[in-house]
Amino acid sequence: MFLTAGIATTSATSIRPPSFDQLVDGSGRIVRATVHSVRPYEDSFEGKRIVRTEIVLNVLETIRGETGPSEVTIRHLGGRIEGLAMEVGAMPKFEVGKEMVLFLHGEGRFICPTVGWGHGQYGVDRSGVDGVARIRRSDGRMLSSLKQVAEPMHEEEIRIQSVGPVATGMSLLNFTLSVRDRVENGKNQR
Repeated sequence: MFLTAGIATTSATSIRPPSFDQLVDGSGRIVRATVHSVRPYEDSFEGKRIVRTEIVLNVLETIRGETGPSEVTIRHLGGRIEGLAMEVGAMPKFEVGKEMVLFLHGEGRFICPTVGWGHGQYGVDRSGVDGVARIRRSDGRMLSSLKQVAEPMHEEEIRIQSVGPVATGMSLLNFTLSVRDRVENGKNQR
C-alpha cells in the first residue's frame, strides 16, 4: 500500500512527570542552546513510512556532559513532509531561533531525545520588563519553582500564558545554578 497523504497521530502518550532530581539525574547531557534548524524527513520502520524530525542546536552552554562541538543534532519521531504527517502527543516542539535548556538522553536511539519528553525542554524568555532571562516550561507556563518540574503538562495553556512581557518566574541563572548543584550532588551520592 502506498500512502500519499495522511496523518498518523498518537495522542495516548502518557508521561509520568519526573521530579527535578530525576530529570537531572536521568540526563546524559544538559545544554542551553538555540535552535538552528528543524528538518522533517521520511524514514521507514518495519516496512512502513514514518516521519522523523532532525533538529540542529547551537550549544551556548554545556551544563552536563561533554563540552565538545558547539553544534549538536538531535532527532525525534514525528513531523510533517509533503503529504505525510505523523504527530506524537507530548513531543516537545522546536522553533528556529528559540533559546532553551534541554535535558537530553545519553547515547542511544530514543523516540524523543529529551528526558521526560516535554518535561526535558525549558524555554528561555527574555521578554521581561526587568531584562532578566526567565524559564518557561514546554507548555508555556513560567517556571516559578523546581517543584513545578513534576507537574503535568497542559498544552492548552501555551496560548494563554505566552502573551506579553513578564517579570515573574525563575531566572535562567537560578535555574542553571540549581541544575549544576544537582549534577554535583548527584555525583557525590554515587
